[in-house]
Amino acid sequence: MFRKIRFVVLFLIFLLIIPATALCAGKGIKHLTSITRGSEIGRLGFLSGLFFDENRKRLYVTDTTNKRILAFDVDMKFVSEFNAGGALEAPTFLVRNSKGQFFVAEPTKGSVLFIDIKQRAVKPIDFSAVPQANIIHPGNIAVDSADNLYIVDKANQRILIFDPDLRFHRQVLVKGGRGLSDVKVDSRGNIYILDTIDRSIRVFDSQGNLLLTFGKRDKDKGGFDFPVSLAVHPKGLIFVVDKHKHKVLTFNKKGEFLIDFSELGWREGRLHYPSFICVNKAGRIFIVDRGNSRISVFE
Repeated sequence: MFRKIRFVVLFLIFLLIIPATALCAGKGIKHLTSITRGSEIGRLGFLSGLFFDENRKRLYVTDTTNKRILAFDVDMKFVSEFNAGGALEAPTFLVRNSKGQFFVAEPTKGSVLFIDIKQRAVKPIDFSAVPQANIIHPGNIAVDSADNLYIVDKANQRILIFDPDLRFHRQVLVKGGRGLSDVKVDSRGNIYILDTIDRSIRVFDSQGNLLLTFGKRDKDKGGFDFPVSLAVHPKGLIFVVDKHKHKVLTFNKKGEFLIDFSELGWREGRLHYPSFICVNKAGRIFIVDRGNSRISVFE
């Protein structure tokens, strides 16, 4: 009996002493820091999207509840916040092009806002040239190296693509894509699309030709339970956030499972219903840890 008690005590001490990163991270991945509430930014609300601007080395975060966008420097120190002169009502996902102009999804209004801070211009993107079907409720968005804009149109099972002048260019139809939830574009122009319902990732080339499909429904390692967001590492790795597993699954460019990292928890380095992920060119991984109301940063 004494031995059992001693073992439990030692195990609890182990949990307290060993860093969370050693317990939650996959091989070669460690937790760096977290962005939480503070005197400068106040209470964080319902966090939605992230975007790392490689030109300015800034991380931008949408705080939907507080109708604002927060900016942090490369060291994750708070820089500023803005609400586009009160134009933001329920901002979710955002990107920034090479000209420093923002695009912010406002699904409740059925629009994506174009925001040019220098010119003090705020206007919705014109959807009139888009082939109409069901009403468009824009979801996640992405931008490529040529400043083309990609918008998830879940209701119509497609990705809408606009050129740098914000003219509708074309669409990528995703057959059976009832659960389209995220889109990312790599440096070669390949388009990665995540479908939450059928637990799959589809990869298209820049012309919209299907290159690869992978993913399976499985509660064990390598399978998805409820995938909601993806990101592409500069070296070709594909990270997928599984909200219900409270993990990030990692795949190679062939769609083969490699490792997963993190687990359910409230301590630094653990996740609670994570909902969005992005990766910068330096390989830092930024995750909206929604259940913990924070941004978790890994490397």
